[in-house]
Amino acid sequence: MAVLLDLSPELVTAVLDYLAPFSETLDNLCVVGNRNLLALARPYTWREVDITLSDNRKTSATLAERLLAFCADSAKVSAVRSLNITVIGSFDYHTPAIEALGENLPRLVNVTHATVNCVNSYNAFGWALPRYIQSIIEELPSLLSLAVDGCLDGFHDGAQDMGENPIPPLRHLRARFCQPEIVEGVSTVWSYCSNLEVVELAGGLAEKFLKQHSSLTDTKLEAKLEGTLEYPCGMNSFLYERTERPAIYHTAKTIKLISDVNSSTSPVSDSWDLTWVFEANPNEPSESLTEFVLDLSICVKSFGVILSGIRSPILERIGVIAAEDGCWIPSEFDEFLVQITDAGGAFVDGFESLEELVLPCDGISPDTLVRAEYLLHFHLADHQLQRLLPPLLAHAPALQHLYLAVADCEEGDLAAAAKTYAEAISTLVSVSWRKRCCFDIYRQAGTLPLRLRERLYEAPRWQGWNGIGKWWEI
Repeated sequence: MAVLLDLSPELVTAVLDYLAPFSETLDNLCVVGNRNLLALARPYTWREVDITLSDNRKTSATLAERLLAFCADSAKVSAVRSLNITVIGSFDYHTPAIEALGENLPRLVNVTHATVNCVNSYNAFGWALPRYIQSIIEELPSLLSLAVDGCLDGFHDGAQDMGENPIPPLRHLRARFCQPEIVEGVSTVWSYCSNLEVVELAGGLAEKFLKQHSSLTDTKLEAKLEGTLEYPCGMNSFLYERTERPAIYHTAKTIKLISDVNSSTSPVSDSWDLTWVFEANPNEPSESLTEFVLDLSICVKSFGVILSGIRSPILERIGVIAAEDGCWIPSEFDEFLVQITDAGGAFVDGFESLEELVLPCDGISPDTLVRAEYLLHFHLADHQLQRLLPPLLAHAPALQHLYLAVADCEEGDLAAAAKTYAEAISTLVSVSWRKRCCFDIYRQAGTLPLRLRERLYEAPRWQGWNGIGKWWEI
């Protein structure tokens, strides 16, 4: 019976490449007792390195020795692709492990992905941890993707000095509950990383987030949260910010924003910030953006302003998911549709490349599908009724997939609504209701639907946080 090492070294390498994301399997290969297999498999176990930086000086000194020994081996450091750092306790630049890692960052020449988890850290010096994260961006020569969680500390004097350095190759930034202010904080790095293609931000109630994800004591958590209980994501601070380099809104391909700040009760709100930005800067479509996703508390007025503000012929995917907090009022959306219809139907006009659309409405109420005054004349034939949303969406000539909000109705009502959309939008391939079901549309030659096939709802991958791909995918 053939065994793995009967294969040529090239084929064994291909197998190990495939297994690279599965660290447990690689560890098992390393302990089978075969030196040849160990020599081939061991470098793959160094592809992803996890480092925990604590404030315990004895533990830190031991880790520093291991880090220095590891980084002295060129084969090991050149094998690393992903660096995952977890910070625990008080962050101090001068602890041995933090110093050792900082000094050796330039040796990690092939690291493309880095994560920094700060949810269990707190700062004796408010600027130290953000500065360390800044050094990661500047010192890792091949870094393409950075994810930071829970860094609520500021840069003190701002990150303006990054503009004095060469533009880093960073293409993806994901920040969850990080200081968003324009002159301080981790998120400020976007102003100086004009190669960024994907920006994913989450903010809102920092206290709620940290209580779910942090193991800090109540006293230390209170200190970490001082003055920062509510953090909007800070998207407004970079959409049109003019720095030495272009604002990220005009260079990024994907922008995603998640926020749990209630726009009707909070003095700060991402949706209102976005509304203000687009009202203050009308008719400035992005020259690069192809994907725009919002998952936040939003009202109909803000939705209309934002949709108009991002109108662009190159946008391919738009997602707007409204939080279930009472800010989105369906009757106001129906009135909004009537106003658009009376004005000539400019709802998705100008989105010539739009293929996938997520809307915050359920799209099944009679007033959404048919104008209210026409419902009184129920004796009219179906084709004589004045539709609202379906024909408005038909103005997007490339629309293929429509996703609507959670609907509280019978399955038969959804099937009838899906048929209405399929008849009105000749390019449509599927209609979905989140967390319920999806209807695939099959057509005969021509545009009329042949039949609808119902299946379970599956959220499309692009609506999640995907970055630019995992380290083994690039």
